[in-house]
Amino acid sequence: IVIHSWLLPEPAPAPGQCSTGTADLDCTGANIHGQRSSKALRQCENSVHARSPSAWPRDCVALPQIAQLNRRRRMKSTSTSGVQTTKRCHWVPQAYLRAFAADAERRKIWRFSKEAGEPELKPIDKVAVSFYLYVPFDPATGRRNDSFEQTLSKLESWFGEPAWKALQTEMVDLGWEPMRKMVSLLVATMMLRNPRHFDFYKQWHRQLCDEVGVRGEVPISFEHKGKIYPLESASWPAFRDATEDDLKRNWIKEMNGAAHYATMMMKMRWSVLCAEEPVFITSDAPVTFVPPSLTFRGISDPETSILFPIGPTRLLCMDHLMHEPGDQYYPLNGSGAAQNLLLWRNSLEYMFSHRHTDEVCASMVADKDQLEAAALASTGGQST
Repeated sequence: IVIHSWLLPEPAPAPGQCSTGTADLDCTGANIHGQRSSKALRQCENSVHARSPSAWPRDCVALPQIAQLNRRRRMKSTSTSGVQTTKRCHWVPQAYLRAFAADAERRKIWRFSKEAGEPELKPIDKVAVSFYLYVPFDPATGRRNDSFEQTLSKLESWFGEPAWKALQTEMVDLGWEPMRKMVSLLVATMMLRNPRHFDFYKQWHRQLCDEVGVRGEVPISFEHKGKIYPLESASWPAFRDATEDDLKRNWIKEMNGAAHYATMMMKMRWSVLCAEEPVFITSDAPVTFVPPSLTFRGISDPETSILFPIGPTRLLCMDHLMHEPGDQYYPLNGSGAAQNLLLWRNSLEYMFSHRHTDEVCASMVADKDQLEAAALASTGGQST
C-alpha cells in the first residue's frame, strides 16, 4: 500500500514499494519466458533475416563539481520572466550511455526497438529524453522549476569519477563502502527517475481516486505492516484533483528519497560478470529486476535480484544469496545473449549498444534453442 503524502498529517515518506514493471518476468540465471521475451526474439529474427549481420567523493555531504567533459548538452527554454529552464531531460544519463558509445568521439549509440522498426545509429543526446520530465510548473512563481534537474546533473558527474571508471575496467574491491555508496545511489536514482515509475505513480493515483469514489468516503486511517497511519481527509480534494505537475512534484519528492532504496541495495550480495570482449547492452530502463516467482515483492525480498550494466564488458548483479561468496568477479560463460535478452525485455522499448544491434540480435537468435529450452524447463513444460 502506498499512501500519498498529501493525506498524511505530517510530511513523511510514504510506505510501500516501487513498481518496476516486471511482474510478468520469471528467470533464474538464463531462464527466460513470457510473451515479451518471445516478441523480442521474433524482432531479433526479423532483424537478422532482413540484413546480414554486417570514487565516491571524499566529502560525502557535498556533491562534486561537474567536470567539463561530463557536462550534458541542454536545450534551454526562456520563460516570460526571462529565466532559462531546462527543457530536454534525459532519464538515462548521457554520461552513463557514453560507455556504450559506437564511435570514437562517444557521441553516437546504436538503438533498436523491441516493438518494431529498424536499428538506428543515434546521437546520444537524442535518446532517452523527454521535455520537462523533471521540470514541473510551479504555481507559486508562475514558471517551471528545474532545480531537481540541476541536482541530477551534479549526481551524474559521478559517472566521470575515477572510481566509476575503475569499476568499468579494473577489479576494484566491491566491498569498499564508499564505492558501494556511490554505485547504490546512482542505481537507485536511475530506477526512480525512469518514466515507468512516474507512469506507475499516475496509475496508482487514478486507481485510488476511483476506489474512494466507489466507496463514497475517504478512509480516516490505513494499516501497513501492523502500524496504523492516520489520514488527513480534508486534503482529499487537492489530491483527487491533482494535475500532472502536482503529481510530478510529488514524484520528485520520492526521488529525493533515493537513499532509502540505495541503503537496501548496499546490503545485498554483489558480484560482477566480466566479458573478455564487449558484449553487454544497456537500455532505456537499465535497472533490471529479476524476481523468479513472477511477482515483484520489493528490493528487500529474498528472491529479488538486480542486473545493472556498468559497461559493455561488465554487468553488476545484486541478490540476497548470502550463503554464496560476495564481492566476486565471475567470467561470462557464453555470449551474453541471455543477459542481454533480460535487459532488453525489461526496457521501456529500446536497447542501446556499442555494436550494431544486428550482431546483438544474431547472438540471441543463435542461442534461441538454449533460451527456449531453459524457459520451458522453468515453466514446468508449459509453452509460453
